[in-house]
Amino acid sequence: MLQATGRRALKWSILAEHLARDGLRTQQGRAPTPNGLRVEWYRVKERMIAANAKAEAERRLCDRSASRTFVPAVRSSTGPSDEEIFALMAEADNEERLNRERRERIAGYEAQRRTTAESKGNSVQSEAPVEAAQSEPAPLETATRPRVKIGQIANHVTMLKQAPRYGADRDKPLPPPYVGPRPDGMPEYLPLDALMPLDATGRQPDGRIDYEALPGLPRRSFFERDRDWAKACIPMVEAIPHEDRSLILRGLLMRARDLMKTLY
Repeated sequence: MLQATGRRALKWSILAEHLARDGLRTQQGRAPTPNGLRVEWYRVKERMIAANAKAEAERRLCDRSASRTFVPAVRSSTGPSDEEIFALMAEADNEERLNRERRERIAGYEAQRRTTAESKGNSVQSEAPVEAAQSEPAPLETATRPRVKIGQIANHVTMLKQAPRYGADRDKPLPPPYVGPRPDGMPEYLPLDALMPLDATGRQPDGRIDYEALPGLPRRSFFERDRDWAKACIPMVEAIPHEDRSLILRGLLMRARDLMKTLY
């Protein structure tokens, strides 16, 4: 890449152009995008760091337990083997596929909900009495006035705000904003700022799953208490059909329910 570009630093857009020109394609046969390269780069980078740390720990353990007897050669601590790299890349591809399928299902649910709402609105308009249709048209002010019932109280929703951050948490940058439709099951009082972006890795720096920052779900750092975070996560996970829930979502649901039980 350095020889092809003559630069020590590359923009993701330039890198995507060069890789596409060299024939790199996604599993769907599309050219790589700058955002997709950025996400994949940091995902694999985290796994490489975790694999290197694991190999280094194994090497030190073998060095301490070494004796005069023959000891098989320890794997080099310079980095993981080709098999480990391929396994990590396959795992990253599988996670990306699952995230993409989940985003497509969310978009499908949103489109279906809009279609249902529009069909209900059309049915209400078609059920208007014939006498009303034959009468004189109502004034514009009356026609645009919403249909209400006498004594009906409007549903009041107070949107939740970002919890105050103290100490070291104050210096941690907030994640990028969530971009996409409002997910099914999301509480009305919860703003979109409380959700993690859909391209988030969902993993901690050491490679472990970060249940408190999963893509498209409420992040724990937005809430002041564990109970409030668990209360917001449960309906969003339950809105996804059981057969479509991944093992990670099932684990999150169990954690959230346990928090609700212990904090009541």
